[in-house]
Amino acid sequence: MADLLNVVARMRALEQGQAVRIVSQRQVLIQPGAQILTMLSMAGEDTSVHAVAVGRLGVAPRIKVVADPRRRDDQYELLRWLLPHFETYYAQCRAEGTFPQIWVSSDGALGHLDTLADRLRFTDDQQVQRLGELWTYAGERSPIAGQQALISATSALTAHFATGQQETEDEHLGALLTWIEPPPGRDIFAAVAMAEQQPMGAKTDPRFDADELQPAVALFNKARKDNDVRAQDFHAGLIQQMMEGVIRPIYTATQKGMAILSDPRWQHNAALVSLGEQEASNFARFMEARDEGHRLPYHDSAKAAAFKIVARERTVDNVEAAFVRHDHAARERGAESGTVLRGTLVDRQKVRLAPRIFETRMVLSTAQDSLHLRAGDELWHLDDPKLCIRVTEVERRGPISWVSAIVDKGKRAALQLDIGNVLDLGPENPDWGATVREFAQMHTRLASAPWTHAEVVPPAMPSIRPRPNDLLAAVERLV
Repeated sequence: MADLLNVVARMRALEQGQAVRIVSQRQVLIQPGAQILTMLSMAGEDTSVHAVAVGRLGVAPRIKVVADPRRRDDQYELLRWLLPHFETYYAQCRAEGTFPQIWVSSDGALGHLDTLADRLRFTDDQQVQRLGELWTYAGERSPIAGQQALISATSALTAHFATGQQETEDEHLGALLTWIEPPPGRDIFAAVAMAEQQPMGAKTDPRFDADELQPAVALFNKARKDNDVRAQDFHAGLIQQMMEGVIRPIYTATQKGMAILSDPRWQHNAALVSLGEQEASNFARFMEARDEGHRLPYHDSAKAAAFKIVARERTVDNVEAAFVRHDHAARERGAESGTVLRGTLVDRQKVRLAPRIFETRMVLSTAQDSLHLRAGDELWHLDDPKLCIRVTEVERRGPISWVSAIVDKGKRAALQLDIGNVLDLGPENPDWGATVREFAQMHTRLASAPWTHAEVVPPAMPSIRPRPNDLLAAVERLV
């Protein structure tokens, strides 16, 4: 049903010729000093940086271009130029007790930064290694649910708007912004087609590469080989102009996306507060580990990978629980998909089981047709964290489902409810400390590796019991 809501929103956008808002609350926490990082790589050189533009919202970019990033010394010079900027920014975030945030144009640019961070950590230049370590914090956080460290402008905008084109087409930031703010008096598809002519990822246009950039780079390398300093400077300046013409619109579009999401029309979202606190805590631990000299491996060990998987799974649950409580759109999607029970209280009674022992029972009715409930499930009141019920029976009568439950927690709060009240019930309040407790349990359990993961196989221990004549009959008797 949640997918149906997305389809309806896209159909409305197609009908209106303009993107429609799908949420009223902000879905991304925008840091005041968030950095915009736009990088372009050379065709066929996915781990190179041909041009870079760095800055923040409302500030003109600082741009640096290398004529040929295939030359390692020139490439390292550009990366060393970037290092003081991010060292200062990270130090400021540590001093303020917050976390760094990097904005890129699209998911493709995000992947480019993540790949670069992995490769730069293993170079032979200490300054370049340091830059790779700083970027690794953002890269490692990017696949984590609810992370706020590395933000793709296209992903952030599509969390707030639905367009009349396919989801994959929304990855072009220029086209996406055209749907959000279409030019007046023009056909939307003509405007989008025009916007798509401008690259918005980490690559330049192949025709531009073949017709303009490659000949200029070839002439630059020829001048360098001939030791013609004057011609070399001329072609380097020409390449600078070419790359600036590509990278400036991408940087400006990213700024525009941030400005749209910073608009006061978006309501406060309390779920983002806890996400920001978790991000700051993770950043502090990451930097402390760097200060202590702990290296970042290219591949995680089996133990480290297990810890990260547990952390990601727990984070998904916590993020979903946080948003379903504080985000109106997330709660409505939960009610439509059946993960949130929206029921009307039709009966409530206090039953005496024994002297001084009472049980509070509730019955709710709901017309939800895709409810995911079964006996034994625990549901928490999304507006009152003190109230928790345990489902005992779910019965379908025509279009109405009747949910019987016992109040496990918050019995006094349950007795104060009025018959006819509509309750939203769902997952438990986010438990951000649960990950640390699970880590402690895993550390204890993994201290001694089981024989299945040890190098030495234990000796066979034959059974001393006599083997039954009829093995199948003996097994069936166990059942």
